[in-house]
Amino acid sequence: MTEAWLDFSVVVLVQLLLFLVHAHYEKRMAETPRILARGILIGIFFGVFFDLLVGKVFGLYTYTLGFGLGFLTINGALSYGFMQANALLMERARFFHFYVWTIVVGIVYEMTNFFFPVWSWEFGSPITELIVVHAFGYIGLAILMALTWHLFLGHKFTFIENLLKQR
Repeated sequence: MTEAWLDFSVVVLVQLLLFLVHAHYEKRMAETPRILARGILIGIFFGVFFDLLVGKVFGLYTYTLGFGLGFLTINGALSYGFMQANALLMERARFFHFYVWTIVVGIVYEMTNFFFPVWSWEFGSPITELIVVHAFGYIGLAILMALTWHLFLGHKFTFIENLLKQR
């Protein structure tokens, strides 16, 4: 069990470092404490709900540390929190930029998970999982996060606003 927590710690550290690189790229380093705090707070609620629904109920993935509320809360705060924070960094981005960064984030997360296993996908062959997760999974999750921020939390995402204007 100690090795599983060590793997989780490495994955979380990589997620934090990727967020900091992304914040630097977006020229928003001064805002990182505020963005991280908001991402972590929303990540707890979003992550626990998402993990219970998509992971446990639908069975699309499992965690080496299980689906206990303690782990899900920590995972929500950190893993989902950093993903939320990455999404918030792109509230002024056009969709293509949002998509590319989301795919980069997904690839880095999955590569890290390959060497330090925290989750495993449970819905098909490895190649099917790879295609589905990278083509649809991460961008779907990021869009869901952006929609949550946009519709309920007062952050207006440019690509969502542009889409709404076209209607």
